[in-house]
Amino acid sequence: MNQIWPVLLVAALGVTGTLGAAISTQFLTTRREDRRWNLEREREQERWERERQDRAAQWQREDELRHRESREETYKQFMQTIWNWGRRAADIRQMIEDRMGHLFIIDTQEIYDASVKAVGIMAELELSASAPVRDSARECCDLMSRFVSEVDAVLPISEGADGLDVPVRLHDSYKVVARKTVELMRADRGLMSLDATNQHMLPNVSQRLVPRTISDSCRPAMSIT
Repeated sequence: MNQIWPVLLVAALGVTGTLGAAISTQFLTTRREDRRWNLEREREQERWERERQDRAAQWQREDELRHRESREETYKQFMQTIWNWGRRAADIRQMIEDRMGHLFIIDTQEIYDASVKAVGIMAELELSASAPVRDSARECCDLMSRFVSEVDAVLPISEGADGLDVPVRLHDSYKVVARKTVELMRADRGLMSLDATNQHMLPNVSQRLVPRTISDSCRPAMSIT
């Protein structure tokens, strides 16, 4: 009987050792798998975060490109509009300064339409242009509409008519503000100053156009708010 106990003890220790080794192995394996899974999860999260940042950066670049293209198109439309307005306004200004006898048939419809168009483009500038461009363009539109109103107010012109200097002064102010507006727009687009490129970007006095019809004296003035 006494010889059985050592055998049982050895067997018990063997079983315990085997179970302990199995449990330790399983524990170590589980910990290793957990570490590997956590590492893979962290790598996956990092990869997903990089992809998310790359997508966000790409979307931002695309938005900036669309915004820049839209802004440049709006700038171009506004510059073309004030260019056309300036050419016709210079003709009218010259007729006023020369006190031409047929001044009463001056047609201001063209510059009125251009003024309306400029105000419409101004709405787009409010959304896309820089603050200096918005302020200068708003002032430019205001001078354009005031010039039209003042010219309409003095028509038809008679001998010794008063107030002819008012539209002339407004046109002088317009030329300064229009040039400033164009300069600011060019600066926004990263272009050189007009002083370094084309000093005649804005017209002063163009070839006279033959007046066509009697001006609409009751046409309402526009305002920029």
